[in-house]
Amino acid sequence: MAGKQISRLQLARFLLSPSLFVMIVLMVVEAMLAAATTWFVINAGQKVAVGHFLVSDLIWILTAQSASYVVGVISWVFAERAGYRGFGKFMLRFARENRGKVKLFGDKPAREQVEPFLTGETFQCFFNVMYELEFALKLFLGLVFNSIVLGAEIDISLPFAYVGAFGVLLLMQWVLQKPIAHTYLENQRMNNRITAQGYTAWDNVFSGNSYNLRLWLSGFKARLREGLTAQIRAIVAREGMSAMSGIVSLAIVFATVTVVAVQNVGQTALLVGLATTLPRQIEMTYELHLLASGWNDFIAIWTRFGGVAANMLPEPDPDFDKRIKFDRLVLREGDDANVVSSLGDALQIALAHPTGRVNVRGGNGSGKSSLLASLKTEMKKRAYYWPTTDRLAFKFTGGVVPVDVEGDDEDDDEVVVVADSMHKKLGYSSGELQLKSLEEIVNATDAQVYLLDEWDANLDAVNKAKADALVDQLAARARVVEISHRDRAA
Repeated sequence: MAGKQISRLQLARFLLSPSLFVMIVLMVVEAMLAAATTWFVINAGQKVAVGHFLVSDLIWILTAQSASYVVGVISWVFAERAGYRGFGKFMLRFARENRGKVKLFGDKPAREQVEPFLTGETFQCFFNVMYELEFALKLFLGLVFNSIVLGAEIDISLPFAYVGAFGVLLLMQWVLQKPIAHTYLENQRMNNRITAQGYTAWDNVFSGNSYNLRLWLSGFKARLREGLTAQIRAIVAREGMSAMSGIVSLAIVFATVTVVAVQNVGQTALLVGLATTLPRQIEMTYELHLLASGWNDFIAIWTRFGGVAANMLPEPDPDFDKRIKFDRLVLREGDDANVVSSLGDALQIALAHPTGRVNVRGGNGSGKSSLLASLKTEMKKRAYYWPTTDRLAFKFTGGVVPVDVEGDDEDDDEVVVVADSMHKKLGYSSGELQLKSLEEIVNATDAQVYLLDEWDANLDAVNKAKADALVDQLAARARVVEISHRDRAA
């Protein structure tokens, strides 16, 4: 599937929106209010040292911290808006860029590789990016503004201690970024393989064939073992890095606090201020650790973004047309049987007249369906292509889709994918569903050429006659190139 691809940075730009900027502004305000709380705490402690503590100091502390909490909640609303907008932009871009790649429709390996990114992975990536961004910015801004307050009110060396600790953590991240990123990417790839294997479980379990089930279970167990190994490696890499970050930040900051206390023995007001902020500084040291841990998670999400970007613009097999066995195909129109030797010949026959029906005939494996996909690729918007699937969107379905994603009551973080046939969800038989789809195609579309792949596959004699009449309506106003079960014997 080689071809042009977008970069992770281009993908991340889908998140740029007014909502994102409002979120950042609110987070700055939140951090400033939290830093104001620290200042009020220091000020109150210094007043206690000289016996001038007032109840109003407690009120100011309560007001500043409460306002910080409220602003933080509001910022999350705008974070969600930015995430939904980013995912929406991705899906629109995916549809716009890939709508003409009809040759990928029946490409099972390509579908297995790309579909997980359309059915959940990309959605999770966009929102995980927003959650990690919100979390990291909250920690970072809080550390910056609180460090400024500590430097101004206690000792100028304290902000430098936090800057130094953060610099060391960033250096550790930079040195270990590539091996950690590789570990996360491999974990993502293995999880997608397990998901893809699950899509074939139903067929192999309920076919009742022990041979097929044994092969499926063997493949599932192999992928499960590989997935578990990749998952453990990713967790060890993440938690090991976080542990080292916590130890380093504790050592640097508390060494500085000790030096400040030793150098200022006898300065009661300063030492009281230092003592009152000690719980806050322990919290800030923990936040440095969390920032490093969050940075690891951000690297993981950024790496997963690479997987999304790499699969956003799949390319069809360049040898797709070579799989069409033209020497085994016949295009019949009325009493005329036309043997074609190339896609160009088939295209010429399809466009030879403005109306009429052309039947594509050939044995199994001759490439009849592939020919229709190639014709659609060449004709683009001039042709309407109806392949053998019940997952195309039609108005009569009322927005019902064959796949539902439901929450797991036992674990809110898990989702359950429930797939069902459209005719069961809508209360129709498979033949009735096919007939209704064809009716809507006749009434709601207006193409120059209609490419119908096995339009009568699930129809009984009565519905087949109705469908044939509908195809005749299409053929009276446009060109119809069809594959139908009635032609298999010819």
